[in-house]
Amino acid sequence: MKTEIGNKVKTLVDTYQTIIKNITAKIKEWEKDTVYSDTYKAEAVRVLQNEAIANDKVFNEKLKQIIAEEKATIIGEPDAKPADYQLQVANALKFLELAGNKLNDDQAYNILKPFQNDFETMKLFQSVVGNMVQPDMFNRFDKTFGKTNNLMMLVNSFEIAEKTVDNLFNSKDTSLNSGVKLAMFMDSVNNIEKLADTVEA
Repeated sequence: MKTEIGNKVKTLVDTYQTIIKNITAKIKEWEKDTVYSDTYKAEAVRVLQNEAIANDKVFNEKLKQIIAEEKATIIGEPDAKPADYQLQVANALKFLELAGNKLNDDQAYNILKPFQNDFETMKLFQSVVGNMVQPDMFNRFDKTFGKTNNLMMLVNSFEIAEKTVDNLFNSKDTSLNSGVKLAMFMDSVNNIEKLADTVEA
């Protein structure tokens, strides 16, 4: 699935950084000012600092909104399951059991094809297959569980983005930690963009 999450986030980050840079420059001008009284300058600086804090809040909310919207679009809601779904799962498990430790990727894929879009069920099947057949470098079940693995990485990337998005924009924090947090967040966004193409139904 094509996503614009990278562009949306980059545009937001660039806009925020431009605004904060301008506010910081104005604060420095006031601090260097020799015309106005200290009280007047302190008040002007306080107003600008409050403006920066207000921007932090607005941009953090916009960022959370982008992440939530993209997650809903890319991962979406699980498909409605047919009435006999549990029976289909039980039958698939029986077929896997019959194949036993001789099961290969093509067989597993054919048995589990109807469940490819059900991430949770595929994770369960993955455990079952992993316990039956010790996957090795020649039989890794990439065909069967490739989409599941990509979706798992995608879900993890969204979790990292959601954890690091809180107060990502913080004009008071100019520490190295703030830069590291932004870099981690941007890495997870880049991963989401790369993985989104691999999970298309």
